[in-house]
Amino acid sequence: MTRRITQMLARFRKDEKGLAAIEFALFFPLFMGMFFWAVELGIMQIKSVMLDHALDVSIREIRLGMVEDPSPEKLKTAICSRARIIGDCADQLMIDLRPVSTTTWAMPNTPVACVNNDDEDMQPTVTFDPGRQNEIMLVRACVNIPVTFPNLMFGRQLHKDSSGRISIASITAFVNEPS
Repeated sequence: MTRRITQMLARFRKDEKGLAAIEFALFFPLFMGMFFWAVELGIMQIKSVMLDHALDVSIREIRLGMVEDPSPEKLKTAICSRARIIGDCADQLMIDLRPVSTTTWAMPNTPVACVNNDDEDMQPTVTFDPGRQNEIMLVRACVNIPVTFPNLMFGRQLHKDSSGRISIASITAFVNEPS
């Protein structure tokens, strides 16, 4: 009986059929996970670059005096019109504009405030102070974006709010030109 089992197992040991299927079953999930990770990271990077560019161009218009009486709504509209790839930009964008003291050079010690999707009634307070002539201004913008693949390898690692969104931020500075 043992001899018959040994002969049968020897026949299977020499047979190489299905070897590629085993390798495929082992490595395919890893390669697909890396592919989805690269797609997720690429989408986040594109949205971050678009936010940076939109903030820089919009602030340039304010700095050059092309926008009369700048307000948070006007700045938000200008940024969102340039960063069209960011969905729900008008609802998810927060802008913080404040002067920087040239005596202490103290920067804000708080992180960039983002929309609180966990509690819509309690939103963070942000400053919008257009400043005076020759004053250095710090502009911080934050937007919440959805995660494309929230349950896959990379998406699970991200810190998300209750609506499944992550925050991306952009910071720039400029000097108010004299009139």
